[in-house]
Amino acid sequence: MDMTIQQPCLIGTTHFGQETSQGLYKLPRLKLLPVCDHPAFRVAKDSDACSLAELLAVIIGGSTQIETAERLLAQFGTIQKIAQAYVGEIAKVQGVSNATALRLKAALALGRKLLQPEEERPTIHSPGDAALILMPLLAHREQEYMIVMPLDTRNRMLDVVEVYHGCLNSSMVRIGELFKPALQRNAAAILIAHNHPSTDPTPSPEDVSVTRAVVQAGKLLDVSVLDHLVIGLSRWVS
Repeated sequence: MDMTIQQPCLIGTTHFGQETSQGLYKLPRLKLLPVCDHPAFRVAKDSDACSLAELLAVIIGGSTQIETAERLLAQFGTIQKIAQAYVGEIAKVQGVSNATALRLKAALALGRKLLQPEEERPTIHSPGDAALILMPLLAHREQEYMIVMPLDTRNRMLDVVEVYHGCLNSSMVRIGELFKPALQRNAAAILIAHNHPSTDPTPSPEDVSVTRAVVQAGKLLDVSVLDHLVIGLSRWVS
């Protein structure tokens, strides 16, 4: 009785899905590959250098991800046809569950969204532009809120972040907290605003003190402080 153990034949490079001088070899199972040739490892190292099969295998997951990725490409032929297929059609491929088919559809949809033009963010040309955005957020609040608006180098709004709320005074406001949203988003500038629940937007001496402290801190951090708006019920002051 012949007890010879057949070893898998790996021709050329072990990176699956690549053509050798003798054609495409049969893909080994994940457990037969060295860790450095696992699809996940290769995607983490350089996703742009990976084959379609490797990228699909990482989304598919599991011990038979390589074989399943091969079958998927064999069934549909191109990534475009996989993207056009229904979830049920994708799930008919051996090794692809409904959950896996949904993951594949979601990943391909994300790729399409990446190609869409970025939504234009509001540009702040003047305090009035900022007030148009912030008045609806702050004017009717019954407590005092302090908001930070980080801006990019073209004065486009990156976000609107609530930093404090409650009964605010200059001793409670930590200046560093006002710059955290800017530093987290690599912002070039900030605009700060807070409301007066009394509905009168006239700046108090404490408001002026906070503004001066924020401007000085901005110079040290190389983040411009464009303005500090005080918002009342129907009016605002810059």
